[in-house]
Amino acid sequence: MENRLEGMPKFSALEYLYVGYDMWKLTRPFMYFGDTRTVVVPTGFITDLDSVPRVPFMHAMLKGYTVRAATIHDYLYKTQRGKKFADTTFLMAMDDEGIPAARRYPIYWGVALFGAKAYSNYKVIT
Repeated sequence: MENRLEGMPKFSALEYLYVGYDMWKLTRPFMYFGDTRTVVVPTGFITDLDSVPRVPFMHAMLKGYTVRAATIHDYLYKTQRGKKFADTTFLMAMDDEGIPAARRYPIYWGVALFGAKAYSNYKVIT
């Protein structure tokens, strides 16, 4: 049986404006249609597009390769959907974005292993 969604785009258009300090504001909703999950990032969401540590070789090798998946990941971290959920969604979205495995897996393992501090920075204090 043929998957009737095969060939459909995995991402909507990503439209944003620069707001300063390497931050960008979405000017329309941004959607990711994964095989097992859908994520909708609302208009007005502020993102840095992709966070990469300023370690020289790492920054040069990985910066700017995964803007769509990174925006989804930022949103999932900031809305506290669960770190594991955010990280695995990020990995799937990078694959759907066409990021080669040689770049995709180092980026994924970077957030999976070292993203806990960034994730916990968004927790709401009650």
